Amino acid sequence: MIENNVVDSELTNEILVSILVPVYGVESYIERCAHSLFQQTFTDIEYIFVNDCTKDNSISIITNVLSEYTNRIKNTRIINHIINKGVSEARQTALQAAKGKFILFVDSDDYIELNMVELLYQKAVDTNADMVLCSFYNEYSTKKTTEHIVKPFRNKIELMQNTYAFPSFWNKLFKRELLTKFKISFPNEINYGEDLTMTPRLIYYSSIVAFVEKPLYHYIHYNNQSFTSSFSDNNVEQSLQVIQYLDRFFANKVEYKNSILYLKAIRKAKILRSGKTGNQYITLFPEIKKHLNELNLDIKTKIILQLSEYKTPLLLKLFVKLLLIRSRI
Repeated sequence: MIENNVVDSELTNEILVSILVPVYGVESYIERCAHSLFQQTFTDIEYIFVNDCTKDNSISIITNVLSEYTNRIKNTRIINHIINKGVSEARQTALQAAKGKFILFVDSDDYIELNMVELLYQKAVDTNADMVLCSFYNEYSTKKTTEHIVKPFRNKIELMQNTYAFPSFWNKLFKRELLTKFKISFPNEINYGEDLTMTPRLIYYSSIVAFVEKPLYHYIHYNNQSFTSSFSDNNVEQSLQVIQYLDRFFANKVEYKNSILYLKAIRKAKILRSGKTGNQYITLFPEIKKHLNELNLDIKTKIILQLSEYKTPLLLKLFVKLLLIRSRI
């Protein structure tokens, strides 16, 4: 899997945290990202960047930034894929190469607070947690920034349902042992929503999950080249594969039945809201119909799903259009 190391010096004996960064087409963002990583207040970090055959100057920018942080060079690796494999396999490559006790994924167009690793690691140590979640900033092209505050939940099922909206790895520090012990890996055929195949399983296997309410991660919404920036037909199909994947995993775990029904409900509503109102989408997941009132769905989602039961695309389109207009007001 590790085809070619551009930077591959001897790593220190004890690595506490591995920061893993897939890289493709981010030359406008990677400099800020790299600075935020190499300036971390925490010392015992290894950095693994996976070059998934990027066609721009992203890698040279990383090496230039790295040259400013000589103390980080010995623990930094850049791994080159021979062919483009997609973000899922890029992340898997990084995971297979990682040696840290804990793992932190960072998307290469985002950036992090300079004490993020220190605060998350300390929380993990203090609580003996398998996973630590933190709040984050949403940053938009309008220069608007909002905070998404993550607070503790009563149980893992409640936490899992909450993460369906933001299943990304980037605000989560977790023990590498979870992946090795329970053989958790990325499905290599999925590049949209691949994090959703992983996060619920990590939560399921975690004995203790801890929280840092302070926002520490900056999630960029204005990279139009991002794989997740559009909801194409292919992305819809991959998102349905993700649900099938989780459906199989939780099939014999009765206590999670409603959680998966909830996921199906909000994903179906998202697809319909995107304007995809063909019969194959209107008739998705018929099993959720009799559970709509049990799933604690917001009113807009309920209306969309109830309209879909009438199998009337015109009404759906009118309602979705109304929601879009109201969101712009």
